[in-house]
Amino acid sequence: MAIELGLSRISKLLQHLGNPQNKINVLRIAGTNGKGSVCSLLQSVLQTNANYQVGKFTSPHLVHITDCITVNGKSITVKDYNGIRSRLQEVNETHKLGCTEFEVLTCTAFEYFQIKKCNWWVLEVGLGGRLDATNCSLGANKICGITKIGMDHQGFLGNTLEQIGTEKAGIIVPGVQFVAVDGTNDPKVLDVIKKRTDIVHATSSLTNSIVSDNVIKTKSWGNIDRDIVPLNGDYQMSNIAVALSLLDYLQGERKASISLQQLKDGLQNVRWPGRLQNVLYYTEGKHEPLKLLIDGAHNGDAAIALSRYIDQHVRDDDNPITFVIAVTQGKTLEPLLSPLIKPQDRVIVTRFGPVEGMPWITAMTTSDLISHVSKYTKNVSSQPSVQKAIDQASESCSNPTVLCGSLYLCGELLRTKNVNS
Repeated sequence: MAIELGLSRISKLLQHLGNPQNKINVLRIAGTNGKGSVCSLLQSVLQTNANYQVGKFTSPHLVHITDCITVNGKSITVKDYNGIRSRLQEVNETHKLGCTEFEVLTCTAFEYFQIKKCNWWVLEVGLGGRLDATNCSLGANKICGITKIGMDHQGFLGNTLEQIGTEKAGIIVPGVQFVAVDGTNDPKVLDVIKKRTDIVHATSSLTNSIVSDNVIKTKSWGNIDRDIVPLNGDYQMSNIAVALSLLDYLQGERKASISLQQLKDGLQNVRWPGRLQNVLYYTEGKHEPLKLLIDGAHNGDAAIALSRYIDQHVRDDDNPITFVIAVTQGKTLEPLLSPLIKPQDRVIVTRFGPVEGMPWITAMTTSDLISHVSKYTKNVSSQPSVQKAIDQASESCSNPTVLCGSLYLCGELLRTKNVNS
């Protein structure tokens, strides 16, 4: 089933569950890049309070579809996932609601959080915001975060930053109390967000005002050093600031209770794999594993951030890098490839297989990828699978190796038995 934005179908399905989305505290995060990092930070910190059950719903999944739905860091069991989803799909078909795969997945998360008596729901917006399935929850306390917004999903969200920003800002609905906004966003984006917060009379904060010299300033806990957070990349400073701004608001308004030590423990223990993650790949017959940097960078802004990290930590002067790349069908490739690939680099293009629970997702063909990559380097070849691509990278050169282009590709690699992360 294709992507179909709208709230009418999922709202009808949720009515059959007793509208659990209207009874809880919601932290909803929208943006183009960084949403999952913020959600992981929020859950990791809030769950340090033993009184809190914190549900987190993110998409897409990385290794298994159950990764999307976690409570206090633990994924829903396969048995619970299959049981809830099957029951919801039966309701969907019996009443001819026409819910999409993603809408049923979202309701599965909501029902599970209700069963587990979660008092905080941390929701990553799937696509856009205004009409995304996660935007159906009313909740008792509605708090929002908006991360960096860039050009992505133009076919659904619009062809300008203002149009995309307007769709993302659609999570700021009546009743939203506070919005933390990545202040490094384009002024056009910040303007549309401000107009939206003014309409619903929400309080907002731009996070660039609390960032200085690798430190995030909070009212509740003083200065927090960015370096205690084990997430790679300069851009994570902005994501950490959004998360801390939200937590600071909750603490200040006595909507949550987190001590300084709990805050530090949560920040230090956060995990968000597949994003600037270093892994080891063991090839049969080889004593030394291949060291890999993997990153789900799938759009222009993410590619720029990845390129910056590579230049700072991976690339030695102008020495070549081996890239293993697969991309989702329909992506605009120039913004993704141009920041990353230099003429001396070697690129092995490949494909990822079917994505569980997302039948509308397919990988771009290797022939199409080669024709685009060849504009940036002549050292390009193809392999039919990620495992064969990594084996080729391991056999034929000692260049640093980076796997990127899609989170689905990262997930497929991490599912193999050869990887130690």
